[in-house]
Amino acid sequence: MKASVCIRRTRLGVILLAAVILLVSTTVGVSAYSGPVESANARYVVASYQQFLQRDPADSGLDFHLDRLVSGGDLSREQMARSLLFGPEGSTIDVERAYQSILGRGADARGSAYWAGHLQRNDVLDLRVLLLSSDEYRRRNGGTDAGWIAALYRDILGRSPEAAGLNYWSRQAARGVPRPLIVAGFYLGRESLGRRTTAYYQLALQRNPTAAERSAGASLIAREGERALYARLWASDEAFETYFDERWES
Repeated sequence: MKASVCIRRTRLGVILLAAVILLVSTTVGVSAYSGPVESANARYVVASYQQFLQRDPADSGLDFHLDRLVSGGDLSREQMARSLLFGPEGSTIDVERAYQSILGRGADARGSAYWAGHLQRNDVLDLRVLLLSSDEYRRRNGGTDAGWIAALYRDILGRSPEAAGLNYWSRQAARGVPRPLIVAGFYLGRESLGRRTTAYYQLALQRNPTAAERSAGASLIAREGERALYARLWASDEAFETYFDERWES
């Protein structure tokens, strides 16, 4: 199958044109190009699709985002990241990731469709809280309050519970405090917010945040949601500048 891609860069008035021949699919990778491989913008768009959607962009997606990146800088980069993360495909991927990581299985078709629509307008908080408070998750972790609380420590905070914490939350569950409220207490706590901030720094920038960055990232997650932080980090100059790296020019 033949596909052609026109890469337009308005900076310095340069127009790059590349032809891609004999592709076996409609998706496009960096290695498929001769001209655009010289463009940091083209490399960045392809990497963004791979980062968020686990695939390469089609011709139309590559052109669409390149037209905006060349004139919009980091603002356009963040808009692109958000469009991929919050779009139908990115939202479906997040739904599947949540089901697999929490329940150890894929989402059923009805649940996937509902939550994918929800995530196009909202953060992943509601979905994760409901899965972590579900009867299915509780059964997977012993079917007791103590087993369920210990699993929340493991899956949200990445550690075993201390005795005092386990006893406190087990008493709350025994008193009839709704499970979603208990899960939200874990998920929106300072330790959880900081841990998720660190995870997104590692995903987007391949490093840990400083103490100040960790605090600021946790605040952003609390205000706008974790995918907002992910998009902001991926759109940063620090992330983008790696696509000017000398290794790309060899």
